[in-house]
Formats: sequence, C-alpha cells, structure tokens
Amino acid sequence: MIKAIFTKAFLFIPVLCLVLFFFSSFELSRNEALNNKEEFKTILKDKTAGLIMLLKQMKDLSGVKFGGEEHEKLEKLFLESRNKYKELESFIIHFFPGDALALNPPDLPYPEEDDEVSIIYQPHGFQVLERLIFADSSNEGVAERKKELDLILKIVQWWPNSISNTEFPLREIFEAIQLGLNRTFLVGLTNIETPHCKNAIPEAIAYCNAVQEILSVLYMGNPLWVDKLQSELYPKFDVLKSFLAQQDSVTSPDYFTIYSKYFIPVSEILVKTRHFLVPDNFYNTTAVNLEVRSIFDPGAFNSYFFVPGKTQLNQKEIADLGRVLFFDPALSSNNERACASCHNPPKAFSDGLQVSRSFEKESMLERNAPGLLNSVLQKKLFHDGRAFTFENQASEVLNNPDEMHADFSKVALKLRKSAEYTSMFREAFRDTDDTLISSRTILVAIAEYERTLIALNSRFDKTMRGYEDLLTPEEKTGFNLFVGKANCASCHFIPLFNGTVPPEYVESEMEVLGVPGNADLNHPLKDLDPGRKAIIPMEMYRGAFKTPGLRNVELTAPYMHNGVFQTLDEVIEFYDRGGGVGIGLDIPNQTLMPDSLHLTQQEKLALKKFMLTLTDTVNTLNMPSGLPIFENDSMLNRRSVAGEY
Repeated sequence: MIKAIFTKAFLFIPVLCLVLFFFSSFELSRNEALNNKEEFKTILKDKTAGLIMLLKQMKDLSGVKFGGEEHEKLEKLFLESRNKYKELESFIIHFFPGDALALNPPDLPYPEEDDEVSIIYQPHGFQVLERLIFADSSNEGVAERKKELDLILKIVQWWPNSISNTEFPLREIFEAIQLGLNRTFLVGLTNIETPHCKNAIPEAIAYCNAVQEILSVLYMGNPLWVDKLQSELYPKFDVLKSFLAQQDSVTSPDYFTIYSKYFIPVSEILVKTRHFLVPDNFYNTTAVNLEVRSIFDPGAFNSYFFVPGKTQLNQKEIADLGRVLFFDPALSSNNERACASCHNPPKAFSDGLQVSRSFEKESMLERNAPGLLNSVLQKKLFHDGRAFTFENQASEVLNNPDEMHADFSKVALKLRKSAEYTSMFREAFRDTDDTLISSRTILVAIAEYERTLIALNSRFDKTMRGYEDLLTPEEKTGFNLFVGKANCASCHFIPLFNGTVPPEYVESEMEVLGVPGNADLNHPLKDLDPGRKAIIPMEMYRGAFKTPGLRNVELTAPYMHNGVFQTLDEVIEFYDRGGGVGIGLDIPNQTLMPDSLHLTQQEKLALKKFMLTLTDTVNTLNMPSGLPIFENDSMLNRRSVAGEY
C-alpha cells in the first residue's frame, strides 16, 4: 500500500509541476499584459505631447498674414498637427468622445444633439482652424486663429492625465482600431474634414503607422504576434501606405484600387489578428459587424442595431405576414390603396411619379415617394427625418387622411373578420402575449417585412468583394470621381451610399442643398417646402432634407424630395453648378459647397454610369399571388394585390 502511495505521488508530481508552471506563466503573461498596457498609455501620451508641441508652434505663428514663408510654415505645422491627431483620434473618439466632438466637428453650426430646439453651437476646432489658415484671408479670420488654437490646446492638454486614469480593455482597443480604419477610409479619405488643404491621404498614412506601432507595443512579448501575425499584418499595411503615398501625388487618386486591393486586405488581417489575440472576448456594440472581412461584405451591418429593443434577426413568419399586409388595400378606408401603391417593387419601392398620388385620386401629395430598399440601415425616415422606426413610419402613413385615410382601430377589427388573417396572425405571433390582430401587431408585421428589404449585392459590390470584375474602366473612373472630384461620397457615404455617417452609423445627415422648385437651372424658382424646419422649428433646418440612398437610383426617378429632376443628368448638373446658391438662389443656410465642381461632360457621364452599377433588387420583388379571403364580404374579396391606384 505504501508503495502504491509513493507511485501515485510520483505520478502526481509532474502534473503538479505543470499546474504550477501554468499559473506562473499565467501570472507572467498577466504582468506582461499590464506592462504592455502601460507602454500603450506611454505611446498615447508621447503622441499627445507631440501634438501639443505642434499646436504651440502654430500659436506663435497664428497672427501671420496670408502669403510668404511664415504663412507657409503655419500651413505645414497645421498639416503635421492633423497627422499627429489622426494617430490618436480612434482612441480619443472611443474613450473620450466628448473631447473628440469638441475638437473636430464639421465647420457648421450644430444644435444640441439630444435637444434640437434649444441651443445652437458654433463650431470650433481643427476644421474651423483649417478654413482660417487656408481659405480666410480677412483680418477677422487671422484674429480668430489664436482663439481656435487656445481652445484646441485647452482640450488636448488634459489628455495625458485622462490617459493615465483610464482603463483600456483590449477588446475596446481593437474595436477602436477597427472603427478607426473605417472612419479614416470611408469618411476621412473624401477630404470632408480637410476640404481646403486636401490632407486626407497623409492622414490615412499616419493612422496606419499608428496602428502598426500600437499593436507591436501591446503584444511585444506575445509569440503568436511576434512569430506570425505581425509578419502577416505589416506587409498589408505597408503596401497600403505605399500605394496611398503614390496617390497623394496625382491629381485624380485611384480610390477604387485603394478600397478593393488594399483597404479590404488590411481590414481582413485586423479581424484575424483580433480573433487570435482577443479570443472569446468580443461582441458587437455598433451597427457594423466587426467580425466580417470588411465593411463591403454582405453581412457587414447588424440590421437589428437600427431597431430599438430588437436583439435578433428578422422573424420570418412575421415578415411574411407583413409582406401580405404591405400589398393589401384592405388597410385603407376605401380598400383601394396599399402601401405598395406608393412603393412599387420594380421601381425599388418608389412610385415613378414626381410627387405621390393622394388618397383623393385627383390630388397629389407634396413630396416624392422615397424608395424603401436598405431603409432599415438608417436612423431617420421620411424626407424630413420625422420618424425613427418603421412602426412609427407605417402608422403615420396608415392614419394620414391624405394617404391611406384609415381609422387604425377599425383596420384591426376589419382584418379580424377574415379567418385566414386571424390564423396568419396567430401563427406569426405564437408564443407571444399578443396573438390577436391589433394595431400593434399590424405595424410590427409591416415593419418586419420592410426590414427584410436589404439589397447590397450589386455589380459594384460583387466587384469590390473580388467575386468578379463586373465594372468597366469608365465605371471605375466614375467611382473615383464619386469619392474625389465630384465630392459625392462626403454626403453619400460608402458603402451604403446614403447619409448615415460611418463608422458608428448613429447619425443620419440632413442637408440643405437649395433644390429649386423647377427644373430650369437657368431660371430657377425657390422651393417653398420648409423641410425639417416644419418638424424642428429652427431656421438652420429650413429646406433641410435627409440625404437619400443612391443604391437603385437607376429605378427611382424622378429625383429630390419634390421630384423636380427627371433624370440623373439633371441632378449631376445641379450639383456641378453648386446647388441652389450656385444657380443663383438665395439660400443663406445651404450646407452644400456653392462652388462649381467643374466636371467635364465625359466626367459627368462616367459618374452617372458608376451610379448605375448600384442597382440590385434581387430577393425584393416577390409579391403575394393573392390576398386573404373575407368569408362574408364579396366586395372586399375583389380587391387587387397592391391596390388600384
């Protein structure tokens, strides 16, 4: 027995050694991670110190007049400070969002985010300073430079202390890096933040350098990083930076190649690196699915993010029921109007009219019907952004006397008279507290169907993902113009091509373009539609409308909120001239740059041809073959799928 005990003890010793080794290694790894975190903080503080030094040098030169060597030195210092800020920006936005908002907002007045009817803030920070240095030669502009620099310095000088006292979870560091990549290339690369000095490409290079440096510091003792992942990540970042540097010296950068050949591989290696270095410790907290290869992938968007309280993907039975309801005119008071009356699937769920037909057949509404495809991927609905959910949007339409003219409490009672509808609702909403046909379940079903209307598989998408090269050289030139000279992508953000701002996708932009009330750009009339001002009574919102999506634009003519332009050629010409101000209208609050784009006819054609590559209606054209029967109403059973008008 004693021998047996010694034998077991002998066998147990190696196991004990392994356990002790594991825990000691774990402790070493933990200590190493903590040390690396401190090194990470040191890097951020060093970069902050570099930014502060540049800002102080700029302050010393803030009073110099335009022109001359001193002003050139000021411009150079500004560019260096922008690059240095971009090395920090992802982490500032993620961990200190208030500072980021104060430091780098658009150069436009903006309201309090959660209270649009109160205070209007004047912009300050880098984008204002850029205008004052590169575009404003007035005495007032020169005097304002020092004030802006004082404000910027006041914010930045707090960062070393904030960094020292902040916990930086690795998961959140990676999330900041991945979102920063998307921000840099989907927003920054359009020069929207640097319209005067055009510094977008150097800023993208600075961001890439910072990512490489920071990852190497965080994982300097990790064999997986040192022996494998670093050797995969560095070459992809290096070739991206090399190509960016080449494009910075040309008049018309090749954005198509930047995205398709270099950006996507970098995005992919970041995902892979995170999977290995932060395993089982990642979940999505944004509209973007950060676990797919890139923002251009089919599953790149978490559609449930845009739905308050919803945490799972579409429920098929409810969506199928919603599809039937969408095409059923029984929801209107005269049994002749359906949702599909103004949202026709072959027209990408628009109606092809300048403005939609009213409930009274002889009358027309005041606005053009927007298409519904991909509408789920935005935070505001209707041209004036007054609705935030499909349920709210559908309720407004169904109860509007000029549209469906329905008494919604009576619609539910009407549908209950159909045994087929009663069964469909009971099945769709089984295992819930509400299986009876009600106003709520009708709205939920219609909204769930509308959320299935996602179409992100156009020729452009397939080409960008590398499946096939389906774009002609002229169409690729059009894309390069879209991002570059034509300045479209600074409002119609890639890859959704609508106004939902990357990378957080929590803001849907409202713009004042000065759209005229007639199509004659040589003799324009002012449009009288107040736009968002009718919802938010602030003068800055007069004529403001939500930036629409350009996907399927081939099918959704006529264009603009009032349907004033019949063709894309007219739309492009309007933008080329500088919007309402550019064609001679008095639009004091126009947010579109009023200067001409100076596009050639060949460039306008290429731009148009690119936009036509965004057409995709696959899996969205399926209409019901028939409608549910009402057992005791022969007249109602004669109603038509999608209504009469």
